[in-house]
Amino acid sequence: MRTIELDEGFRESYMEIIERFFNLFESIYNYYKDFKTFIANVNEGYFIDYNFETLLQNQEAKRLMIESVHMYGVMLLLLDRLIPALARERLVVCYIRYKGQNSSDFVNEVCKLVRGTGYSYNIKTKVEVMPKNYPLDYFSRYSVDRVLVEYLINAIKDDDVYNQLPAYPNAEHRSVALAQ
Repeated sequence: MRTIELDEGFRESYMEIIERFFNLFESIYNYYKDFKTFIANVNEGYFIDYNFETLLQNQEAKRLMIESVHMYGVMLLLLDRLIPALARERLVVCYIRYKGQNSSDFVNEVCKLVRGTGYSYNIKTKVEVMPKNYPLDYFSRYSVDRVLVEYLINAIKDDDVYNQLPAYPNAEHRSVALAQ
Protein backbone atom coordinates (compact mmCIF):
# COMPACT_ATOMS: atom_id res chain seq x y z
CA MET A 1 0.00 0.00 0.00
CA ARG A 2 2.94 2.32 0.68
CA THR A 3 4.06 2.34 -2.99
CA ILE A 4 0.57 3.28 -4.16
CA GLU A 5 0.57 6.23 -1.77
CA LEU A 6 4.03 7.30 -2.98
CA ASP A 7 2.86 7.02 -6.56
CA GLU A 8 -0.20 9.14 -5.87
CA GLY A 9 1.92 11.70 -4.03
CA PHE A 10 4.30 11.90 -6.96
CA ARG A 11 1.40 12.30 -9.35
CA GLU A 12 -0.18 15.09 -7.33
CA SER A 13 3.12 16.91 -6.89
CA TYR A 14 4.56 16.68 -10.40
CA MET A 15 1.76 16.03 -12.87
CA GLU A 16 1.48 19.69 -13.83
CA ILE A 17 5.19 19.86 -14.67
CA ILE A 18 5.05 16.57 -16.57
CA GLU A 19 2.10 17.87 -18.61
CA ARG A 20 3.95 21.09 -19.40
CA PHE A 21 6.96 19.18 -20.69
CA PHE A 22 4.77 16.87 -22.75
CA ASN A 23 2.97 19.92 -24.16
CA LEU A 24 6.36 21.35 -25.12
CA PHE A 25 7.33 18.15 -26.93
CA GLU A 26 3.94 17.91 -28.62
CA SER A 27 4.09 21.58 -29.66
CA ILE A 28 7.40 21.01 -31.42
CA TYR A 29 5.87 18.10 -33.29
CA ASN A 30 2.75 20.16 -34.11
CA TYR A 31 4.95 22.96 -35.46
CA TYR A 32 6.62 20.44 -37.76
CA LYS A 33 3.30 18.87 -38.76
CA ASP A 34 1.68 22.21 -39.57
CA PHE A 35 4.68 23.36 -41.58
CA LYS A 36 4.75 20.05 -43.45
CA THR A 37 1.01 20.38 -44.19
CA PHE A 38 1.53 23.89 -45.54
CA ILE A 39 4.36 22.70 -47.80
CA ALA A 40 2.25 19.78 -49.03
CA ASN A 41 -0.62 22.18 -49.78
CA VAL A 42 1.72 24.40 -51.79
CA ASN A 43 3.03 21.37 -53.71
CA GLU A 44 -0.48 20.10 -54.45
CA GLY A 45 -1.64 23.47 -55.76
CA TYR A 46 -4.04 24.12 -52.90
CA PHE A 47 -3.11 27.80 -53.16
CA ILE A 48 -3.89 28.42 -56.82
CA ASP A 49 -1.46 31.26 -57.47
CA TYR A 50 1.43 29.95 -55.41
CA ASN A 51 4.18 27.38 -55.71
CA PHE A 52 7.72 27.38 -54.30
CA GLU A 53 9.05 29.66 -57.03
CA THR A 54 6.33 32.29 -56.64
CA LEU A 55 6.59 32.19 -52.85
CA LEU A 56 10.32 32.76 -53.03
CA GLN A 57 9.82 35.74 -55.35
CA ASN A 58 7.91 37.49 -52.59
CA GLN A 59 10.42 38.98 -50.15
CA GLU A 60 8.27 38.50 -47.04
CA ALA A 61 7.28 34.93 -47.95
CA LYS A 62 10.92 34.08 -48.59
CA ARG A 63 11.93 35.40 -45.17
CA LEU A 64 9.10 33.55 -43.45
CA MET A 65 9.98 30.25 -45.12
CA ILE A 66 13.66 30.62 -44.23
CA GLU A 67 12.88 31.60 -40.66
CA SER A 68 10.35 28.78 -40.26
CA VAL A 69 12.86 26.12 -41.22
CA HIS A 70 15.52 27.81 -39.09
CA MET A 71 13.19 27.94 -36.08
CA TYR A 72 12.40 24.23 -36.42
CA GLY A 73 16.10 23.36 -36.41
CA VAL A 74 16.74 25.60 -33.42
CA MET A 75 13.88 24.00 -31.49
CA LEU A 76 15.32 20.53 -32.11
CA LEU A 77 18.86 21.51 -31.16
CA LEU A 78 17.77 23.32 -28.00
CA LEU A 79 15.55 20.41 -27.01
CA ASP A 80 18.47 18.02 -27.32
CA ARG A 81 20.93 20.32 -25.56
CA LEU A 82 18.81 21.60 -22.66
CA ILE A 83 16.73 18.55 -21.77
CA PRO A 84 18.83 15.36 -21.66
CA ALA A 85 17.45 12.37 -23.53
CA LEU A 86 16.95 10.30 -20.39
CA ALA A 87 14.88 13.06 -18.79
CA ARG A 88 12.79 13.55 -21.97
CA GLU A 89 12.08 9.85 -22.24
CA ARG A 90 11.15 9.52 -18.56
CA LEU A 91 8.86 12.55 -18.75
CA VAL A 92 7.00 11.04 -21.67
CA VAL A 93 6.75 7.66 -19.92
CA CYS A 94 5.35 9.37 -16.80
CA TYR A 95 2.86 11.29 -18.91
CA ILE A 96 1.65 8.15 -20.68
CA ARG A 97 1.53 6.22 -17.41
CA TYR A 98 -0.63 8.80 -15.65
CA LYS A 99 -2.70 10.11 -18.57
CA GLY A 100 -2.90 7.04 -20.78
CA GLN A 101 -1.87 6.28 -24.34
CA ASN A 102 -5.03 7.87 -25.74
CA SER A 103 -4.61 11.22 -23.98
CA SER A 104 -2.86 12.65 -27.06
CA ASP A 105 -3.23 11.90 -30.74
CA PHE A 106 0.51 12.19 -31.23
CA VAL A 107 2.03 10.06 -28.46
CA ASN A 108 3.98 7.85 -30.88
CA GLU A 109 5.30 10.85 -32.79
CA VAL A 110 6.34 12.58 -29.57
CA CYS A 111 8.13 9.40 -28.47
CA LYS A 112 10.03 9.37 -31.76
CA LEU A 113 10.89 13.06 -31.33
CA VAL A 114 12.27 12.79 -27.78
CA ARG A 115 14.14 9.51 -28.24
CA GLY A 116 17.83 9.82 -27.41
CA THR A 117 20.26 10.94 -30.09
CA GLY A 118 23.54 10.12 -28.39
CA TYR A 119 24.31 13.82 -27.92
CA SER A 120 25.20 15.03 -24.46
CA TYR A 121 26.26 18.33 -22.96
CA ASN A 122 27.66 18.82 -19.48
CA ILE A 123 26.75 22.30 -18.23
CA LYS A 124 29.40 22.33 -15.49
CA THR A 125 32.39 21.28 -17.59
CA LYS A 126 31.05 22.65 -20.90
CA VAL A 127 31.91 19.32 -22.54
CA GLU A 128 29.86 18.40 -25.57
CA VAL A 129 29.74 14.85 -26.97
CA MET A 130 28.35 14.46 -30.47
CA PRO A 131 27.78 11.10 -32.11
CA LYS A 132 28.67 10.47 -35.73
CA ASN A 133 26.26 12.11 -38.21
CA TYR A 134 24.80 14.40 -35.58
CA PRO A 135 22.56 16.41 -36.10
CA LEU A 136 21.73 15.00 -39.55
CA ASP A 137 20.34 11.75 -38.15
CA TYR A 138 18.34 13.71 -35.58
CA PHE A 139 16.86 16.07 -38.18
CA SER A 140 15.99 13.15 -40.44
CA ARG A 141 13.47 11.80 -37.89
CA TYR A 142 11.10 14.49 -39.07
CA SER A 143 12.74 15.97 -42.12
CA VAL A 144 11.78 19.00 -44.15
CA ASP A 145 11.22 18.68 -47.91
CA ARG A 146 14.63 18.48 -49.59
CA VAL A 147 13.59 20.56 -52.61
CA LEU A 148 12.35 23.32 -50.31
CA VAL A 149 15.61 23.31 -48.38
CA GLU A 150 17.57 23.61 -51.63
CA TYR A 151 15.41 26.55 -52.72
CA LEU A 152 15.90 28.25 -49.36
CA ILE A 153 19.66 27.70 -49.34
CA ASN A 154 19.91 29.18 -52.82
CA ALA A 155 17.77 32.14 -51.75
CA ILE A 156 20.01 32.79 -48.76
CA LYS A 157 23.15 32.34 -50.82
CA ASP A 158 22.15 34.43 -53.83
CA ASP A 159 19.65 37.02 -52.58
CA ASP A 160 19.64 39.94 -50.21
CA VAL A 161 16.92 38.45 -48.04
CA TYR A 162 16.96 41.20 -45.41
CA ASN A 163 17.63 44.16 -47.76
CA GLN A 164 21.10 44.86 -46.37
CA LEU A 165 22.80 45.89 -49.65
CA PRO A 166 21.74 49.57 -49.50
CA ALA A 167 23.52 49.88 -46.16
CA TYR A 168 26.73 48.41 -47.65
CA PRO A 169 27.16 50.04 -51.09
CA ASN A 170 30.82 49.05 -51.48
CA ALA A 171 31.23 45.77 -53.42
CA GLU A 172 33.94 44.66 -50.98
CA HIS A 173 31.32 44.62 -48.21
CA ARG A 174 28.85 42.40 -50.05
CA SER A 175 29.62 39.41 -47.82
CA VAL A 176 28.89 41.54 -44.74
CA ALA A 177 25.58 42.68 -46.24
CA LEU A 178 24.51 39.12 -46.98
CA ALA A 179 25.79 37.66 -43.71
CA GLN A 180 22.50 38.17 -41.86
